[in-house]
Amino acid sequence: MWNENAVMLPEFREALLKIADEFLYYLGIPVDVIDITMTGSYANYNYTPFSDIDLHLVIDFSTVDDNLNLVEEFFSAKKTFWNNRHDIELKGIDVEIYPQKDDEEHASTGVYSIQDDKWLIKPKKFKDDLDVDNLTKKSEKLSKEIRVALKQARERNTIRPLDKMIKKLKKMRQSGLEKAGELSDENIMYKVIRSQNLLQDLFDTKDEILDIDLSSI
Repeated sequence: MWNENAVMLPEFREALLKIADEFLYYLGIPVDVIDITMTGSYANYNYTPFSDIDLHLVIDFSTVDDNLNLVEEFFSAKKTFWNNRHDIELKGIDVEIYPQKDDEEHASTGVYSIQDDKWLIKPKKFKDDLDVDNLTKKSEKLSKEIRVALKQARERNTIRPLDKMIKKLKKMRQSGLEKAGELSDENIMYKVIRSQNLLQDLFDTKDEILDIDLSSI
């Protein structure tokens, strides 16, 4: 992805810009794009087999509408629908799109401007190795907790265990990113359960239970 001077290879940059342009067209409304960036593991050189390319479109939400909460919900819905419907890979690496509010705080220790072809935050290596055995045990424990939450939700026909688990996972990952960056145990665990489709199962099961509840008379 990078040349010897830590500059993004032209073919990768052009491919990511093409994906960003297609997403902007998909939005269906004009937006003020301040920057197009890449963050996450591949912007830190600290990628793992579970990593993907985090493609961020930095947008001034206020240019869309004064109701910023409504704008945020719009972008969130569009992002989710796009990422669920598309399976885009570059050299076998998944690409995830994220519309980012221009003043949003971001925990990543590496940010590359694809638009301007330069580093905004140049990464520093902060961890040399992974305790694979320990991470495997932790990930297995977390996977079991998620499966228990899924079982409880289905048996009791309630989304409360799912909401609780989703909140826990978000808090866990954010804490890990702030504490130790992309290669924190918490962030790797999050990526492991995501690769097992358990994260998607939480959201899908929540939607199924809500649909059943709304369909009852």
